[in-house]
This record gives sequence, C-alpha cells and structure tokens, in this order.
Amino acid sequence: MLSPDQIKKLSTMSPFEIKGTLINLAEKDAQRSTATFLNAGRGNPNWVLSYPRKAFFLLGEFAMQEADRTQYDKEIGIVASPTSEGVADRFRAFLAANMDRTGAKVLNHFFQYMVNTHGVDPDDFVFELVDGIMGDHYPTPPRILKYTEIITRDYLRWAMGGAKDDTTVYDIFGTEGSTAGMCYIFDTLKANYLLNKGDKLALFTPCFTP
Repeated sequence: MLSPDQIKKLSTMSPFEIKGTLINLAEKDAQRSTATFLNAGRGNPNWVLSYPRKAFFLLGEFAMQEADRTQYDKEIGIVASPTSEGVADRFRAFLAANMDRTGAKVLNHFFQYMVNTHGVDPDDFVFELVDGIMGDHYPTPPRILKYTEIITRDYLRWAMGGAKDDTTVYDIFGTEGSTAGMCYIFDTLKANYLLNKGDKLALFTPCFTP
C-alpha cells in the first residue's frame, strides 16, 4: 500500500516516472512475498508467452518439411521454395500427427478460424504462412501480407472498437516497431512536401525518446 506522502508525490510525476516508481514498489513487494513480479516492460518483459512461440517454431518445421519435398542438392541442403498446390491438405495431416503438441493446437485454431470465419482459400492461406515464415522472398511484398492483415483487422476491431464492431476497416501498414513507424511517417510527410526544413513540430510530453 502507498502512504499518503507517496500518493502526493505521484501526483507531481510524469507518467514515465510513475511507471518507474510503481515497478520499484512491485519489485520490493515481490521480494518480501511468494508473489512473482511480471513486468511487461516496453518490449523487453521478464516473461515469455509460450503458446505463440511454440506455434511459430512448429510452423517453421512444417515449412522446412515442405521445402524438403524438392531437393536440388541433398548433400549440402539446397532445396526448393515451397509451392501452394495441395499445401493445405499436407498442413492438416501435419497438425493431426502433432496434435499432442501445444503449437499444433494453436495453429489448428487459427487455420479453422480463417477458413470458417473468413472463407479463405485453404491452400492460399497456408502458403502465405509457409512462405512468410521461410522469409525467402524479402523484400517483397512491400506491405503487410494479405491474410495477416485480415486477422490483424479482427484483433484491432476487438481491441480498439469493441467486440460488437464488425464494420470498421483498418488499412494496416506493418512496421518493425514504433520507432520505424514514426520514421516512415516523417519520411512520407517530407517526400510529399507536407513537412519541410525549418518547420516546427508540437509534441506532447513526456514523449517517446526516439
């Protein structure tokens, strides 16, 4: 519990200072009890969300299995890029064979969601997953992947518009992170002469350091 003096001091702090103070208090409290302090941080948490990672690495296994279907030089491991024909059926069989693994359950959930909710072409969807995780066509496409955008829109509607929002269409441009997003925005403004040398910017404070 915070004392009256501590609460009064918090009222004079910036949001970032408050965050730091609360983290320090939580760490001290965790040291005095059996409670575990979980810190989401600003991208560097002290915990790991295991389910999506297990799905990610299992998807990588399937992608390499697909690539190994056509081998150019088995001795040194040169194989072909995966193809889309029949990939959904092979994916279903792969998931069925690994259904005792958490990653397979997660992958099957999202596969069924996209096919049943959005009526996507199974081969086209699975091929996007496989081709994307292989990363062998960088830097194309120059924007977010088609099915990735659809499922991200669903999440944004739920998180930002509420569970009943099924009409808002978000045009999504995925970036490497928030700093990259800000750089792209300013570069776009400058390239279109909406931002010129000598212009002044008004920023809310406290602001994100970069």
